[in-house]
Amino acid sequence: MSAAGRAAPREGGAQGSSPVPWDPLFHEKSRLYWPIRPQAEAFAASAAWPEVEAYNRALGDGFPVRFAEQAPRPRRRRRRGPVDPAALYDARIHVDGRVPTRPRNWHDFLNMLVWAAFPRAKAELHARQHRAIAARLDPGAAALPPARTRELDGLALLDEGGLLLLHDARRAPLADASDLRRSADEVRDAVQRGEAAALVFGHALYESLLQPGPLIHALVQPIPCEAPLPAAPSALVALADARLCDALRSPGTFAHPERSARLPLDERVLCR
Repeated sequence: MSAAGRAAPREGGAQGSSPVPWDPLFHEKSRLYWPIRPQAEAFAASAAWPEVEAYNRALGDGFPVRFAEQAPRPRRRRRRGPVDPAALYDARIHVDGRVPTRPRNWHDFLNMLVWAAFPRAKAELHARQHRAIAARLDPGAAALPPARTRELDGLALLDEGGLLLLHDARRAPLADASDLRRSADEVRDAVQRGEAAALVFGHALYESLLQPGPLIHALVQPIPCEAPLPAAPSALVALADARLCDALRSPGTFAHPERSARLPLDERVLCR
């Protein structure tokens, strides 16, 4: 799940590497990669894993955060002294503007591509996680609270497993969490008519598409629109980014993930 509340650096395998080998054309494995395809294509000529600094070069000097290579995690030691709020993952992002990133790691690489496609929403998500964690941390505490709040659960699920469903509120139906089969059929039909667009947001969902596996389900964030959806993919991504950012700024949102609809991560449902 998300690194919300976890002190940087994050957990990872040896040297932070991923078991799936580098594939510069990974985005051709599924049509569901379309929201991050333009960003992924910047690395299509890389015969081997690009260095983390190459992420920053691809994003450009004006990007709101920088990606910083994370050193291998040291052997676990008994914590001494109070938790340093500035060392927590979301603080590193929101306060310092630096995203700790494991090299040669699909999860973190795909996280970077989601940042590239949805910079406003990602920045607001980590800002909100930072505020929510800081509010629970007593001065001088030696450890974080043992359990996350439902708000932090909801934000983590969005970050890792969220699916944005732009839809024409005048025509397209909302997904109904009480009837998964019916909601999937309705969403599929609305997508085919051009009245809805499904955009994968969670980087763990993108990671799951790298190799065949059991069908998984994504947490749905409906985004109603009072006008026809734009036709250009880039405009759809920009609209989803702006609307999700607005939703994250609204108090109380994402605090009840158990009420959210789920949809299968299936091209037949989510792609035209």
